[in-house]
Amino acid sequence: MRLRNTLLLTVIFILLGAYLYFFELKKAGKEKTEKLLNFKEDEVESIILSYPQQEIRLKKEASGKWQMTQPLQAAADESTISSILSTLNTIEVKRTVEEKPSQEDLKNFGLDKPETKVLITLKNGITLPSILVGAKTPVGNSAYARREGATGVLLTDASLLSGLEKKLHDFRDKKIIEFKDDMVKQLVLKGTKGEFALIKKEEDWFIDKPKPYRADRTEIKGILSTIRNLSARDFLEASPSDLKKYGLDKPRLRVTAFMGEKEGQREILVGNKKEGKDEVYLVLDSKGTIYTVHENVLKGLDKDLIALRDKEILSFPSDKVTKVQIQTPKELLILTKGEKEEWKLEAPKTGKAKQGAVVDYLTALRSLRAKGFAEDEPKDIKKYGLDSPSLKISLDGKDGKNLGTLLLGNKTGEEHYARREDSQAVYTIEEFSYKQINKQLPDFFEEEKKESPPPSRAKK
Repeated sequence: MRLRNTLLLTVIFILLGAYLYFFELKKAGKEKTEKLLNFKEDEVESIILSYPQQEIRLKKEASGKWQMTQPLQAAADESTISSILSTLNTIEVKRTVEEKPSQEDLKNFGLDKPETKVLITLKNGITLPSILVGAKTPVGNSAYARREGATGVLLTDASLLSGLEKKLHDFRDKKIIEFKDDMVKQLVLKGTKGEFALIKKEEDWFIDKPKPYRADRTEIKGILSTIRNLSARDFLEASPSDLKKYGLDKPRLRVTAFMGEKEGQREILVGNKKEGKDEVYLVLDSKGTIYTVHENVLKGLDKDLIALRDKEILSFPSDKVTKVQIQTPKELLILTKGEKEEWKLEAPKTGKAKQGAVVDYLTALRSLRAKGFAEDEPKDIKKYGLDSPSLKISLDGKDGKNLGTLLLGNKTGEEHYARREDSQAVYTIEEFSYKQINKQLPDFFEEEKKESPPPSRAKK
């Protein structure tokens, strides 16, 4: 009995599959397709999406930005809306499945209670027919749909169903703050590693607090990029009455960006980590929506003094260098650039230099960065071995003006002490960096190739 029922069900399933393949899918392939909706994406002014749980209304402002107007007022996610419009604008009708469906038919097609209802209004005031999206077909990658006002049930690609399957979170703009880097004039960072004030003067950044130093341009650029790219993972309370439960009453990190008198300032507060998540709580200007963001934001913004300080040791224009002197206790190596922009050796022997080696050497000097800061105003440089340096590198320009002189002292662990001759600050550099600039004669001297004598002819 069981075997007979199983065989019967198998036969029915095969017949159903054959019917759908030969009479629906094959027929759909032969019939000429048409678009479900005809419109241009840039002409759309508003969208209403009705889901079983809620209705979402979106409207394009005069500026071209999309806003959500229901169930709440908020900036909308441009990429999500663009994706929906693209789906609706490109989806095609494969064929009409049922011209005059009964209520039972609509139920079977999932159109008695549609998954989604979409209504689009254009800028010229024309409202397009509402689209009702039903269930996915049991076989094949298709879905059922209807145009409101028309009776027929349409067969479309299943991407219509998946393309419109969104939640409220998907429609909200995830970007937390918008600004351009050149708008920011000052930054104040107050975190677990201290409090620092930074000021922009023309195109350069300087640390003003706790002491005046040059700031690391790359590091500041990274901080501004982190702020600009803050993206909400989740949206919590819109107008929180209590910041304490998020750890935002005493934030782990406070970042204040001053934009100028007209633009004012923006303040970012970062609180506790969300339990069980790689997210932290964040609020803008101590009010408004509480967000969660990836905890990496702390790594990008909570900096110490070493990270913020300028770590460039020797700043010079490479194209202006005409003379390089590398001096050790045993040797003085001198390289000069001729009128034809070719480098040559002058000491300890004369000859043509390896052009690429000299260019790479100057690049290594320009790229040299401090690993740390030993002392800003040392009373005794002898303890660093900088009174009698193990390596002294001098760079001069065409007029004989010194463009920079670097002194290298003792080794401490895997690092070496270094300082500019015209500066008091003592840095440490890594062993790898030291090896890149500690070059000797063989590294630059190009041996002259001797011509081989012609082969002698053997006597017959």
